[in-house]
Amino acid sequence: MRLHDISKGTDTGSDSVLTEEQLKKLQKVLLIILDDFIDICKQENLKYVLIGGSAIGTLRHGGFIPWDDDVDIAMTRRDYELLKVAIRNRYANKYTVSDAKEDNNYGRIIPKIRLKNTTYRTVLERDLDECGVRLDIFVIENTYDDIFRRYIHGFLCMFFGFALSCKRLFDMRKQPAYLNVPGAMKLKQMVGAIFSFADLNKWAKWTDQIYSMCKNDNSSMVSVPTDGAHFFGELTDRDNLCERTQFYYEGRKVFLPKSYDSYLRRIYGDYMMLPPKEKRLRSRYLEYNLGKYDS
Repeated sequence: MRLHDISKGTDTGSDSVLTEEQLKKLQKVLLIILDDFIDICKQENLKYVLIGGSAIGTLRHGGFIPWDDDVDIAMTRRDYELLKVAIRNRYANKYTVSDAKEDNNYGRIIPKIRLKNTTYRTVLERDLDECGVRLDIFVIENTYDDIFRRYIHGFLCMFFGFALSCKRLFDMRKQPAYLNVPGAMKLKQMVGAIFSFADLNKWAKWTDQIYSMCKNDNSSMVSVPTDGAHFFGELTDRDNLCERTQFYYEGRKVFLPKSYDSYLRRIYGDYMMLPPKEKRLRSRYLEYNLGKYDS
């Protein structure tokens, strides 16, 4: 669960809120995907960590935050690319992998592993063809040891991420949920018109290329520019994010960043404190169908 995700807000289309029963069934399906993901990582010697709401859930609840509807995973660019190949070689009949390189992902830059023959379409995915239940993969990007090149990389990441966000809001401006958005979002919609010389998929591919422009897999610093604090807010020593420590998530062994406490406190503050009930929001969805997994 990305705690900054606007899909937790209000939509004026024909959307619904997950019931307790639906949420529990959805979480069971997410664990099926997570188990396969962990198995692939073991077989291929790939490293990952749980981040965001999934890291908080691990520490505070021993698994899902009770109202959570996704799993957030981070891994290096190198390992993500190897993961994508492994899934398509071994699980082509069970999963799809969506990322910025695909034209039908319509401008999304957070890769997702989706379970085939399921549907869970949130209000932010109304324009996607493929909306299976998914794991979110946040790519840990290398950045330059030279501070001047690092700042250039960072500002480029910020610019292209901003341009992509503005372009997406501009393209969605006629949808019911985006007709009367707050002032800042309305301004971004207007700015998005400037970037309409290229379509959303092109902007996503350019953004992904900028994020991954540093090819040094041994750089001392890394960032996760797709996450909520963006490039500079997510910038950290490689060891802080890539060195791991083991925990249990719904009874399975998983990994968190070695410096999980400082990472979570920097972004979320006192993450062990439960938010007030009015902020424990479940995602709004348009379609929900777990198929043979609905049991």
